[in-house]
Amino acid sequence: QMSQIMTDNTSNNKTMMQGMQYTLTMCGIPFDHEGNHLQPALEMYAAVLESDPIGQAHAIVSACRASGQCCQHLKAVIEEGNQSKMQLPVVHLLQDCPTRWSSTFQMIDCVILLNPIWFSASDFQHENADIAHLSMSCWSLDVLHDIHQVLEVAHTAQELLSGECTPTLSMVLPAYELLCEKWSQLQQTIHELSPYIGVGYTKLKFYINQGQKTQTYALAMIVNPSIKLWWIQDHWMEEDVVKARKWVIEAVCVICSVPTQYMLMSVVDR
Repeated sequence: QMSQIMTDNTSNNKTMMQGMQYTLTMCGIPFDHEGNHLQPALEMYAAVLESDPIGQAHAIVSACRASGQCCQHLKAVIEEGNQSKMQLPVVHLLQDCPTRWSSTFQMIDCVILLNPIWFSASDFQHENADIAHLSMSCWSLDVLHDIHQVLEVAHTAQELLSGECTPTLSMVLPAYELLCEKWSQLQQTIHELSPYIGVGYTKLKFYINQGQKTQTYALAMIVNPSIKLWWIQDHWMEEDVVKARKWVIEAVCVICSVPTQYMLMSVVDR
């Protein structure tokens, strides 16, 4: 008896499995070319990434928002499901937008949140047969969850720096350092996405290094009572710390109209 077949990820294996399904079916043996096909976890993960799970999520959102009737039906299914076993917020799926911060994260967040509808709400699939095929597989959903974790860290940092009531310039470099730390941890836990996380990590580190050469960031952090100079001393190279001290002294001298050389001598004497 044969229940499952494990193969590598070469493209001709799919054709082979389809041929086996046809042959076994003709012999009266139930066999599914996808359901009975096992692939190694890492190769399966790579295959799902190649299928573009974010694009799948975008297709679901676009289809559900294609008409007012579809939007209304989605809302009705959520409300009806909440009266029985499902407990989901009555929200609309959000579309991503290249010009909006975190829009891709928010789109994925909504798709994951409302995903139980695709599996349990047969009425929704029946009434919207033209989009029922867009439901994501368990593998695709798992990968989407991992991508969601990576983007959530960046989204949290972006939200922190988007405050409108208080200046947030002093929090930029500390927030980015924390973001790098979290991404580094995710590289250890989500090995499959490590190369992609590394691209963002490298770019962010470059920005941080460039920021350390800018007086504006240093002065903003030092005048912030919750940060001052201690954070710079803990996270910057000694030569950069010396530069930061000099920038502060120069800024104070300009404000107080005191020659910089006398202020430097005073600091050295202390």
